[in-house]
Amino acid sequence: MKLHLLLPVLTSLFSSLLATLPIPELHFEEKIFEDDNTDITCSFRYTENVEVNLEITQGNITLKDCNQKRGTQTNNVFYTNRTCTVEVTMEMDNTDFLCDAYFKTESEPKKMYVQREPTITDCPNKLVWVEGEENSFHCKATGYPVPTVTCKKDQAIYQEGTKHKTWRNMTGNYTCKAINFDSDSKIVEVFVQYKPEAVEVKVSPPLHNEGDMVTMTCKASGDPTPTYTWTTPSSNVQFSADNTTLTIEKMEKSHLGKYKCTAKNQHGSHSLEKELGLAVQPKISDKNVKPSMEVLEGENVTLSCEATGVPPPDLSWSYPKVEVNLSPDKRTLKIWSFKKDHVGNYSCTARNDHGSVTRTQEIKLAVKPKVLTITMKQSAPLLKNENLTLTCVAQGAPRPSYSWQLPTPDVLFSPDKSTIYILGAQKAHAGDYSCTAENKYGRDSMTRRITVTESNRGGRTETSVTTILTLLISTSLMIYLS
Repeated sequence: MKLHLLLPVLTSLFSSLLATLPIPELHFEEKIFEDDNTDITCSFRYTENVEVNLEITQGNITLKDCNQKRGTQTNNVFYTNRTCTVEVTMEMDNTDFLCDAYFKTESEPKKMYVQREPTITDCPNKLVWVEGEENSFHCKATGYPVPTVTCKKDQAIYQEGTKHKTWRNMTGNYTCKAINFDSDSKIVEVFVQYKPEAVEVKVSPPLHNEGDMVTMTCKASGDPTPTYTWTTPSSNVQFSADNTTLTIEKMEKSHLGKYKCTAKNQHGSHSLEKELGLAVQPKISDKNVKPSMEVLEGENVTLSCEATGVPPPDLSWSYPKVEVNLSPDKRTLKIWSFKKDHVGNYSCTARNDHGSVTRTQEIKLAVKPKVLTITMKQSAPLLKNENLTLTCVAQGAPRPSYSWQLPTPDVLFSPDKSTIYILGAQKAHAGDYSCTAENKYGRDSMTRRITVTESNRGGRTETSVTTILTLLISTSLMIYLS
């Protein structure tokens, strides 16, 4: 477009812009007199929060003695007043004063951030914490975006600056890492200190008596390493250089009593007491069964257990799963009306701080003897010159012994006398054969009558003798093995 055509358009736009701008207003006092001072005020009101500077001029002269005031009115309307004080002269009459408004506007400030990788700037190499207290990691880092900082050991992760309760297992090396789009890391060593805890006071030897040399050693954990002090019933003791061990060269009665070990460091103290007395392992001095270890059914039985030791041992029993009666001090065990279920092992155990000892007694059921039968190997009646074997079968506990009443002493016996052998029976062997079974609880008998008849069966005696000798040897061997 040609310039002469564009100029009217620009002029119109500029006029429109000027029409929208606020116009400063000049104000004079109502009455102005020569040689008096008067105020000339320029007022400017607007609706934007901009910086405005006003200037009042008279012709080419800018008024100097002025002050400017800025404020707000209602509905977000701002104003600026500039007031100048001048000395009135007649030359001012009918002259023009002008107020110019100068605007200065600017945006809200906005910071520029430059992306940069993290750098750990403040992070101690070593931290010392106290168990039970709240602590945190203090590792600062620069970078943009602002990096997050965490410290990690194994599976435990701690946020920088976040407090957490401290325990001794937190001791160790932590990797502290600052992360945004990149990362930076540093190793921090953590030491957790804690007050002492007395683990034990050990007496050596554990079994001691008057005249023995005895040592007591106190062991405690703590960080820093604790120092030790003792409270003792006797001053006649010696201490090691680090005070952990106390030695009694020759124990006397004056040394008996309570010994207290105290472990202490800067975080606190802990004490543990140990009583020193005579120490003797338990010993069962007497254990018996009344009336005996073999008991008849229905009888009452009493088992007793006496033990010695220092300190006095505690007694306990183990026995078959049956009903028994134990005395309050466990020294006696009673069985009322003994039955087969009561048969078994009864064990008494004596125990104190220095060991234990057990004695076991087997209780058996006693049975009065009873002869069940007298067996005859040959057929009856017995033929003359025939060999005879008679066996007495009896039961009882303990095993009964055997005796016989015979018509003639001309017989052979097995080793336990339960069996008799007759070689070549004769008329004199005929009669009653009585077997008696006996133990300490009683006796029982049975009789069998043997008859002998004539016979011409010769030539059998030799064979029968061999058989009987074989039976005797076999029976003896069985009894020996049993």
